[in-house]
Amino acid sequence: MTQNSILAAAAALALSTASVFAGTIYSTTGTGTDIYGVGTSSANGHYGREFGDQITMPVAGYQLSSLSFDYYSASLGGTMNLNIYANDGALINGFKAPGSVLLSVPGIGISQGYNTAKFDYAPYIAQYGALTLPKDFTVTVSFSGADTLSDKGWVIGGAESTVGRPHQNVGSAGGDFWQKTGSGGSDWALRALNGTQEANFKMSITANVPEPTTVALGVVGAAFVGAAALRRNRR
Repeated sequence: MTQNSILAAAAALALSTASVFAGTIYSTTGTGTDIYGVGTSSANGHYGREFGDQITMPVAGYQLSSLSFDYYSASLGGTMNLNIYANDGALINGFKAPGSVLLSVPGIGISQGYNTAKFDYAPYIAQYGALTLPKDFTVTVSFSGADTLSDKGWVIGGAESTVGRPHQNVGSAGGDFWQKTGSGGSDWALRALNGTQEANFKMSITANVPEPTTVALGVVGAAFVGAAALRRNRR
């Protein structure tokens, strides 16, 4: 097959399979009860500072529909704060840290026990417009009004889900997470959990996929790289 036909086939495949839908673009598979947060054995110096996972998408352009996360609280009281950042901040250990704030939801109420908190963005589209996610973004949670003796934390979700790929659960997360270390914009550090636990927190994100042409261009770009490599190997 010639290079031109490879590119044409890739473009046709992308356009035919990238139909618009709203669905889960990232979730985790865990069913455990371990948590990370205030007053927990895995606190690791947390003490109310925000922390969370960086999600990498195949391309930029997914539009947020909703986000949910599982948490635990030993008692009533306090609140949670949810933030989404673009990873366009300072370079830390070779990786772009959380930078621009895409969404901030403060004062989420906390119930006792294991619960799921859900934020639906749909009611805000008319006022603020669609929230278009970049290729790399970080979702964080922090706990306010909770002392260090009261267990409140984000449930550890384990491995990322691959159910429905290539069209759903296409987001991926590494084995570490970002945690705020101070009040400055570049005060972030990459952390990992102790033991063999995967440092992905229990979360589910739904979104509308990008326009088909955007996905097609991304696939064509990958096909072009592959075709170039094939041509070099044949020399």
